Amino acid sequence: MLRMVTMHTQNIDDPEAAVEEIMEQLGRADLLAHSAGLMACCPEFAQTGVVKALCARLPFDVIGCSTLGNAVNKGHGTEQLSLAVLTSEEAAFATAFSAPLAAGADITEPVAEAWKRARANLGGDPAIIFALGPISYGYGVGILRQLDAQSGGLPIFGTLSTDSALNLENSFVFRNGQISKSSLALLLVRGNIRPRFFATAVSSRNIQSRTAVVTDSDGSLIKEVDGIPVGEYLAKIGVRVFGPEAVTTLPLMVDYGDGANPVAVSMYSITPVGASCAGEIPVGAKIAMAEVDRDSVMETTQTAVTRALAEVRENGGNGIIAIPCLTRGLLLSPRLEDEMERTRELIGDAVPFLFIYSGGEMCPVAQADGALNNRFHNMTYTLAII
Repeated sequence: MLRMVTMHTQNIDDPEAAVEEIMEQLGRADLLAHSAGLMACCPEFAQTGVVKALCARLPFDVIGCSTLGNAVNKGHGTEQLSLAVLTSEEAAFATAFSAPLAAGADITEPVAEAWKRARANLGGDPAIIFALGPISYGYGVGILRQLDAQSGGLPIFGTLSTDSALNLENSFVFRNGQISKSSLALLLVRGNIRPRFFATAVSSRNIQSRTAVVTDSDGSLIKEVDGIPVGEYLAKIGVRVFGPEAVTTLPLMVDYGDGANPVAVSMYSITPVGASCAGEIPVGAKIAMAEVDRDSVMETTQTAVTRALAEVRENGGNGIIAIPCLTRGLLLSPRLEDEMERTRELIGDAVPFLFIYSGGEMCPVAQADGALNNRFHNMTYTLAII
């Protein structure tokens, strides 16, 4: 049996009081023989020493990241630290922290080494891999690709760190007392658990019915669509690609042809060479343009959480980890806490949950035959039920 308990503090100005508040809540948690933690907080909790001091007091391993906002059942906010503790008599946990992932460099070795070390400490294959990585274009896809290859396709769920500034310079990942802007943190869970995953991106009314086929690409760079240069294709369907009115971030719904629902991937840069995306876009993938607005964010929040709660009621569940894209929160500005608040209202005390705003979502999707494929998402509300 696996249980999940959550705790939080908004005591951002008093590090000692923040640590004591979490420890007091932990003291009421009735932990079992084996435990591990997932933590999310605004960057100030790492910068003032709260994260390091708290991890030194906790009697188990913790991985975590900085985030624009986070929530648990009893509180939410942009200046909050939240902790979800997984605890069990039978389940096993193992964590690892990678060597720094250098921007633009091959990350194969550090990711593989972290995976192998965590798995060796676990003593077998995990039922789920939690992965928290550094924020940078290309990291998310690369991390996911390497973990997927190393693990043989075991379920990977996680995100990239964020902060409240648009330059994302103060985004941290941590494991216990180690804090880094460029490392990958892993938490592996092994035992008799059956994780289930949900990913909901864009309201159907916000997706163009017209689809096209990618006919030339290189990794995450789309070069050609329907046999013509991607810039020409976008102009043909009315998307301004150059000049002061050019689009800067455009969501694509990508059908990879595996029978799974399409995945939302951001197209964030368009040049004469092609369109750079935040996820891999293979030749043969079908794409459709989409739009994310406030109504779509709130509607898909309702859809995602309602589906997860129905699954918990029907088939059981000990906790929910919710990881939505931070762009969704930014679209709600100046009421950027609305999605966190709505999640809390819907879940209430039905099941413990942890909500982390994301810089890129790693979440498996199911094929038509039920097999899971690990995918990297953008602008999506992802959930894992454990």
